Amino acid sequence: MRLKSMICIKFHTKIIVLKWKQYSEQFFLKKIHLSKEDKLFFCSLTKKKKREFIGVRYALKCIGIKNRILYNKKNKPFFEGNKKYVSFSHSYEKIAVAVSIYKIGIDIEKLRKDKKIIKIKKKFVRKDEFMFIHPNYEEDYLHIIWGVKESLFKLLGGTYYNFLINYKVSPFCLNKDYCIPCWIINKSYCRKFYAFYRKIEEHYLVYIIDYSI
Repeated sequence: MRLKSMICIKFHTKIIVLKWKQYSEQFFLKKIHLSKEDKLFFCSLTKKKKREFIGVRYALKCIGIKNRILYNKKNKPFFEGNKKYVSFSHSYEKIAVAVSIYKIGIDIEKLRKDKKIIKIKKKFVRKDEFMFIHPNYEEDYLHIIWGVKESLFKLLGGTYYNFLINYKVSPFCLNKDYCIPCWIINKSYCRKFYAFYRKIEEHYLVYIIDYSI
């Protein structure tokens, strides 16, 4: 079974999707080096969080990043001693990690059998976004819309929390538009971005790169 898949975007960005559930905690611990601080923090985590913690660090090692991950006041991750940006996401058996010279936000979500995303759709889908969702592929559209908004949220480091007011996704057609215009909106701020998505097995991966710097 394939452990990981890699997406390289020109020279500036690398994205790795790691399939980690079928591998033990010891498998990953043998392949990474943790600082004393990270070891102490690791021991305080739940079993699930431990696997996510070491899975992210193994994924970073696979793309040549050995720097420690730190967090700012808004819990946005950044590298110690490295000017590159990092973003990551977990969903069941997969972890997605992105590293770029530009600001980046990433999200990965599994198409779940319990259809939970349909139950919560009114919490994150605007009225104008409901208009372009094809009823035969509702779950797919909802996962992509959620992924776009979650990626925008991470891109700015959690500045805006309201997925209905502060984030907007432009109309797109499933499997036709892999580049989706989207917006971050505030009273004094409105900015357009482009989200990219792809389906990896039963997961949707979405990422947004801010090329403004």
